[in-house]
Amino acid sequence: MPFKNVTNTVGGTQPEIEPGTYTVEVIGIEEMEPGQYGERMRWVLGLTDEDGETIAWPDKSPYEWWQQTGTTLGPRSTARKYADALLGRELRDGEDGDDILEELIGRTARALIEIGESGYPRIAAMTPIKKRKAKAAEDSQAEADVF
Repeated sequence: MPFKNVTNTVGGTQPEIEPGTYTVEVIGIEEMEPGQYGERMRWVLGLTDEDGETIAWPDKSPYEWWQQTGTTLGPRSTARKYADALLGRELRDGEDGDDILEELIGRTARALIEIGESGYPRIAAMTPIKKRKAKAAEDSQAEADVF
């Protein structure tokens, strides 16, 4: 008996990703076969909605959402925008790509997700998550400046 066609659904119901703001966590970054525009990477992401609920399959296991980018980390590349937001800093010239890859695993950022022209959800923008400690320090400094 041959295999059936591949699907990415469990029990026939794939979680629906609505447009909006999510917290994304990098679960993994994988190499892909080169595509029309060259070498590609698959970003495997976990998603949490604005209410703090993990996007999950019907059996409550976390849903892994994929986005693809090129492998370059040039100033205008999508991968660079993701990396800068996830690391909370701008990459520096000459940094090692393998070290950056390791550092990205487990990192989180805020992502604005929209429905693209293809009809599928995609990341329109990604921004760093401000650390609470840094925010508290800023607030303390602002109070000190007032007095």
